[in-house]
Amino acid sequence: MATLLAGCLASSGWALVPAGAAADPGVEPSNVTLTLGPGGSADVNKVVHTPPVPPKPDLVFIADTTGSMGGAIANVRTNAADILNEVSTAQPTAQFAVAEYKDFTDSSPFRVNQNLTDDDPSVQAGINQWVASGGGDFPEANLNALYEVATGAVAFRADSTRIAVIFGDAPSHDPSGGHTLADTSAALQAAGIRLVAVDVGALDSEGQFSNLTAATGGVLLSGVAGDEVADAILAGIKAIEVTVTPKVVSCPAGVSVTFSPANRTVTSGEDATFTEHVALAGSVPAGTHECTVDFLIDGESRGFVQKLTVNVPGLKIDDVEVPENGGPAVFTVTRTGPTTNPVTVKYATANGTATAPGDYTAVNGTLTFAAGETTKPVPVPIVDDAVNEPDETFTVNLSAPTGAAIVDGAGTGTIVDNERDGTFSCQATAVKIAGLKAAQANPADVPCADDVATVAQSTLNAGIVKVETSLLDARTDQTPDDLNSAPPAVGDSGSAKATIEKTKITAGLVVIELGVIKSSASATCVKEPEGLKAQLAGASSIASLKINGVPVTVGTAPLTIPLLVGSLQINSTQKTGNTIVQRAVFLDTLLTDVVLAESKANVEGQPCG
Repeated sequence: MATLLAGCLASSGWALVPAGAAADPGVEPSNVTLTLGPGGSADVNKVVHTPPVPPKPDLVFIADTTGSMGGAIANVRTNAADILNEVSTAQPTAQFAVAEYKDFTDSSPFRVNQNLTDDDPSVQAGINQWVASGGGDFPEANLNALYEVATGAVAFRADSTRIAVIFGDAPSHDPSGGHTLADTSAALQAAGIRLVAVDVGALDSEGQFSNLTAATGGVLLSGVAGDEVADAILAGIKAIEVTVTPKVVSCPAGVSVTFSPANRTVTSGEDATFTEHVALAGSVPAGTHECTVDFLIDGESRGFVQKLTVNVPGLKIDDVEVPENGGPAVFTVTRTGPTTNPVTVKYATANGTATAPGDYTAVNGTLTFAAGETTKPVPVPIVDDAVNEPDETFTVNLSAPTGAAIVDGAGTGTIVDNERDGTFSCQATAVKIAGLKAAQANPADVPCADDVATVAQSTLNAGIVKVETSLLDARTDQTPDDLNSAPPAVGDSGSAKATIEKTKITAGLVVIELGVIKSSASATCVKEPEGLKAQLAGASSIASLKINGVPVTVGTAPLTIPLLVGSLQINSTQKTGNTIVQRAVFLDTLLTDVVLAESKANVEGQPCG
């Protein structure tokens, strides 16, 4: 409870909004952004600027209207508009009610002149109903009036700040209307009403209003002259204390927000200061974490909300693939998120299928990121041995970060073996019949080599079988041309292709005519989980086919056609061990065989390493 003396009113004035540039009500700062690492913490100074009038006030003016109160009533009636204006300016949602009391010897010991409203003319009209008259003995019906207001005579809003302002010059009967001082105090507290009591003479001569204002957290103004009542009412409203309580509305797991003190009580319009302590758990992940804090005024949310954003930087390490003879494997550790604070993290290699010191040199240490730095290298020396072996792996692991959380803490290093123990073979043949060949590339077959063989036209005979062809092309290719010039790599290959633009086969009574014939075969190094492996592939196609003038539908799919002279096999693929043979056409007769557009590829040893 606050007690104000009349002398204070004259010196302080009665304006609710200070003349200086006071801060707007609210929390400052209302938005806070922090950068912390797991296990980190920070303190933030918070200031809550409380409003000069408690939020959403429901104000009830209660006047002693007995005969001796004429001067005080006139003062309030004259200045009522100023009171209403000052309160509404500070709190636009304010509402006002008007009531009066006399004594029980009068015809109306208590009545409500105007229930709660935000209409100023109606409030003024209620105050204008006050007429100083009546009163019997010295005590009046004060306690009864307050009890009636607290128990339903005035319809308060559910979430309002409830203030009863009573002024008079005499104490109350006790009991009053059957209500004792204790009953009245309990009723006011149960209704959440703060009492502002303006003593114009002997209102508190028996200590009743000292008791009531203390019990309700209100204000007693003593020694007030009749022409100072309006000033005292405003000063009393201004002196009401409010309790500010920070409430954490939402916060993700791993983020803790506490306040010291847990709450603070100040006079309306004064600042309530707090220390906000933000702490992160050691397991909090990298990313952005948001909390909301509502600074309650007397237990109610009044929109004094703080948004807290905590950014946790992240650390990740990439994967690296390096040839065995390619120098060190350089891993990159990257910091994500804000880069304003320094960050450290430890690193160390760990064996996998690659082991130290035979395959690489073990390393460990600590990386330090200064403000603004986002990447740091971790070089790991690689050992170039002479052993032919599969590709091998090891890891670089991150641990014990400060100022950041680990997002991806294991980088895999792959050592690509550079020993090549083998070669490719390849051969392409446009036509083969009874040991005769036309347009054959790389006749030696092993090793594969770049070669081209072309023939404009060819006619080959074997008994009753005659093969007439035009524009024959056979090609072989090896990548790289010199396998010893570089370590094994994805895409290394040996390949063969054969093409015939036009073909006619005559075998007795059977005439076979073919359009463009193509075939290809390859052995190519591809990436597998266990390292580079050779992959065999073959394909062929025939643009058109006629047998004795009758068209036959063909394409790339395998097909076998029985003939009087034998069988015609289309698009056949033969895989045997490490060899693939792709034939576009194979004519099998009792006397001889005819092969058109044959491509062959083979793996000798381990050319892919």
